[in-house]
This record gives sequence, structure tokens and C-alpha cells, in this order.
Amino acid sequence: MSEYLTQGLGLPLIPPDFSSEEKDVFPKQKAPVMLFKDNQLQLQNKNWGYPSPIDNNKVIFNARIERFYDSKPSMWDNSFARQRCIIVASEFFEYSKNTYPATNGKTYHERFSFSDPEHPLTLIAGIYDKDNFSMVTTEPNSYMAPIHNRMPLVIKPEKLRRWLFQNFTNLIDRSDFDLSVKKLPNEN
Repeated sequence: MSEYLTQGLGLPLIPPDFSSEEKDVFPKQKAPVMLFKDNQLQLQNKNWGYPSPIDNNKVIFNARIERFYDSKPSMWDNSFARQRCIIVASEFFEYSKNTYPATNGKTYHERFSFSDPEHPLTLIAGIYDKDNFSMVTTEPNSYMAPIHNRMPLVIKPEKLRRWLFQNFTNLIDRSDFDLSVKKLPNEN
């Protein structure tokens, strides 16, 4: 991962102080995020999900990009303004809206994986606060809409700087972002 970011993309990333093995990551688990801190571009392991202001046992793991533009204050405001990061993944997963009967009498949702077909890593906009991060979501594009009503705000490597440091308004619409989509086998 860090080799692709430093050599493949030419980013001035300082070497991380942890090893990142490729694995599926779920809310409340640690995952590597890339951020600019202490005048350095670095990878840090952070927990996926902000603590819920209502229930201490839950986390809020997705932040709608529209909340940044809402005049009503939200728990995300400071992070959107000053603490943006990039979630570095090989792919991301989503379950379909539809329910299907399983052979064991239960039901299941189809599972799909999505990745950036042009790059070995899929880069996703995130925000962070202290040791936690949240994935930023936006309206689904044509690849995602049949499966889910939201999608991660995916970013091409050449737009990393825009998300991390600049006005990101032109990144919100992901309708032109190509995704590789694979339906995964039912595990039931």
C-alpha cells in the first residue's frame, strides 16, 4: 500500500509506524487513512466510526457530504472544514437493497465489491477527529444506484490534493466515476 502511494503516485508520504495487511474492515475496527498532519503526509491507523452522541455503544461510520453545506450545525462541521483524510482500500463492499430467500429458510442481501478499475487502490474521501474517522458518502452513480441509495465519495489520485486541502465542491458529483463491480457469491 505505502509503496504504491510513494512510488506509484509519487506522494511524499512518511513511512508508517505500523504494517498494514490487506483485510476486510468493518465499523469499529482500525483502518489506515492518509492525512496531512504536522506538515507531513502520513498514514495513520484510526477507528472507523465517530462515537454516537446519543448511544455510547454505537458509532456513526458514514458522513453525508450534504451535511457540510447545511446551515444547521452538525457534529461533522469541524472535520469537514479542517480534518479531511483519504481512506485507502483495495475495494469497498455494499449489500443490495433487495432481499432474497436463502436455502436455510432465512433471507439474504446480495453483496457486491467495487473498485477503481484504473488503479490498484481505491481512494475514498474521509474525515477524522482524534482517533476516529468516517467515510464520506454522496449520491450514487449509475454503477451504485441499482444496489444502494448512497455511495462512498471515491477520488482519483490526481484529485487527492483537492479533497485534502482545497474547495472540494466539484468532487461531490461522482456520476462520471467508473467503478468495477463484482457480485460476490452468497455465503448462506
